[in-house]
Amino acid sequence: MKRPDLVLALVIAVGLLGSPFYNTELVRSQLIGGAPVGALGSVLVLCTGLALAWRATLRRGYLWAHPATLTWDDFDGQRPVVLTRRLVLDWAARFAVAAYFFAVSGMLIGFPSSLVGPIALFVVVAALALTMGRRRSFPGESLLPLTLALPLIVPLWTYVVAAGLASVALARSSSVPHTASRDTLIRHYAERMVRRTSAAFLDVWALLPAGRPVPWRNALAGRFIVTRYVVTGTLARRSALGLPAFLALAVVATHATFPAVTSVWLLGVGGYLALLPFTAPVAQLHRVPGLRRWLDASNLRLHAVTCAFLCLLAVIWAGVVLLLGIPASVSAVVAVLIAALSAVRSVTRGPLDFSSMGMVLYEGVLIPAGLVRQLVRGPDLLVLGLIAASFLPI
Repeated sequence: MKRPDLVLALVIAVGLLGSPFYNTELVRSQLIGGAPVGALGSVLVLCTGLALAWRATLRRGYLWAHPATLTWDDFDGQRPVVLTRRLVLDWAARFAVAAYFFAVSGMLIGFPSSLVGPIALFVVVAALALTMGRRRSFPGESLLPLTLALPLIVPLWTYVVAAGLASVALARSSSVPHTASRDTLIRHYAERMVRRTSAAFLDVWALLPAGRPVPWRNALAGRFIVTRYVVTGTLARRSALGLPAFLALAVVATHATFPAVTSVWLLGVGGYLALLPFTAPVAQLHRVPGLRRWLDASNLRLHAVTCAFLCLLAVIWAGVVLLLGIPASVSAVVAVLIAALSAVRSVTRGPLDFSSMGMVLYEGVLIPAGLVRQLVRGPDLLVLGLIAASFLPI
């Protein structure tokens, strides 16, 4: 991006992000309206933002290094410094976003009577996330951010003290930037390059989580091979099960904070994002034609089985969200079913065809209409379906 374009983009971004602070009444009327808001709304937003930032930090995306750098320029002992700097910058950016949304929610619905507790919670959780991000991972750690739902049940200071003690205890453990092996850094670098290349060529479904071995012998042997494939592929993405849980909490927090936003849109968009990781089994068949020939089944059968299974997962996810306090209605159930169908539609298109760009001149701007048409396959059904579901009588 050229410098003038970058400056223009920054000005627009600052204007949009700053609108809740200088145009508070208009934003409040659009997101909240006249509905009553609980006193803990901003604290709920803070806990949700901290949980998402904490979980993102635990992914340890800073652990990579260029193979050439490791071979020719890794003799000065600066590798731990570079990795640690990368960790701190990523960590600071994520928690700055959480702080921004807390500030926005405070401007729109009001801050708590005392800011000491929320600030202490922010500092302690940020320190704990940084401490855990610099140490080796352990099984089940990705679910720890879900404990941020506890401050809404137990006394806030109890959680703050417990998190502070855990942070101090983990601070004494060995640092991954100092102990990461060459193989680990190169493997993560290769994964990073795959993600960057996929994003550059708009192959976004290549970013879906890869499968892990499933301890199920003869999983693909016997009858109902398509059903077995879809179920096994979902189990192979079991590491992504934490995302639907976080999104369920985010939907509940958004509903409690901005009651003017209907549950149809919250459940529809949240369900779509929650189900996307589990569309990877069918997505990889459409991305790689060689894999598709391996499965002896028609596209209609494959898509029907995938839709049925994802609709089942969508209903289960919606049930959990409804139990957490979202108003139940027929339109809410229809919304999550539309989300499941939209997720399958999104990943069942073929590879992008860059030869049919379909450039259209609109208001002096060239728009690749053909490429946009390919990219919005799936989200188009989601938007139109949710608009229709919003008009259901119940």
